Amino acid sequence: MISPADTTDPIVTKGILVASIAIFAVMFLFLYIRILRRRDRKKSENLEQTQEVEVEHFERTRDLDAPILLGDILKNTRAGFIGRIQSLFSEGNISGEKLSDLEEILFTSDLGPQTVETLMTAVTDKADGNLNFENVKSALRDEMRDIFSRTKETSLVAADTFSKPVPIKPWVWMVVGVNGVGKTTTIGKLAKQFSSNGKKVLVAAGDTFRAAAQEQLTVWSGRTGVDIHSPKDVSDPAAVAFSACEKAKNQHFDILIIDTAGRLHTKSNLMEELKKMKRVVEKALPGAPHEVLLVVDANTGQNALNQARTFHEALGVTGVVLTKLDGTAKGGVAVGIACELKIPIVWIGVGEKAQDLKSFAPTEFVSSIL
Repeated sequence: MISPADTTDPIVTKGILVASIAIFAVMFLFLYIRILRRRDRKKSENLEQTQEVEVEHFERTRDLDAPILLGDILKNTRAGFIGRIQSLFSEGNISGEKLSDLEEILFTSDLGPQTVETLMTAVTDKADGNLNFENVKSALRDEMRDIFSRTKETSLVAADTFSKPVPIKPWVWMVVGVNGVGKTTTIGKLAKQFSSNGKKVLVAAGDTFRAAAQEQLTVWSGRTGVDIHSPKDVSDPAAVAFSACEKAKNQHFDILIIDTAGRLHTKSNLMEELKKMKRVVEKALPGAPHEVLLVVDANTGQNALNQARTFHEALGVTGVVLTKLDGTAKGGVAVGIACELKIPIVWIGVGEKAQDLKSFAPTEFVSSIL
């Protein structure tokens, strides 16, 4: 026991001070960790609730609504893009000085700097000095179509993918993307379309990070009538992917779709986990995954392009699904992804029904925004 006299000793006083600071630091750290965990749990719960609503909406509306036209879906993008361009020509032809205004419109249309440069070069070359609205519109339209035609044929996906025989068995897909972009919804749509066309589909619950992820995927598999691989007490997503490959091969599945945890493209350690997952899949089935499908939210605009760039560098993305086009004015990001990364846009999400996963048709897309 320390006597009052002892507390006057500088060494004892310093020791008490250090101990007090240490205790305070530990208490502060403990409180900070609890706050972080509570915040992360809240985010996870909100995301889970959103996805549950999507599942319920999918079931309720999938056979009721009329088909959605792409022109209607892209009306906001068209209004914000071609509408602003047309306003430049309210007084007739524009001069070379007005080209900077056109360039500004393109920059603010979520196309990306490289794409803007490509389009501006096309305008000055093809319009040949006659800068009227129709010439500029035609130059932009032709160049956008050329941009989509120059994407690399990295994917085996085609317009008739769901109905034609699979190119390899099992055809293995990894579906990746950041949180909240609609990966689970997209997987549900893919599974439903393949299953409806007579394919034997296995969905692997590779998102072991969120507590409710497996339950949500189970709900989707029930809605779509496909098998799910969701081993109990397995926390390593690579292990889930490996055993799913074994099951798909041994039980003769046509399609294996592997779900993955949402990954922030700015977190290198999380991206490394996805790289590991891909290596494990390739070890289980040489040549797999045959498709690395990146799901991006069109509403995020330029951020979607940044996500695509990072995921492509890490995993070699073979195709992009652009979701939530309905209601956004940022559909131009599809052109940016195709131009800068040469990755094909294979599908676009235009609603909640299974049939609302629409094959991307470049000509129709360009005509809908120009």
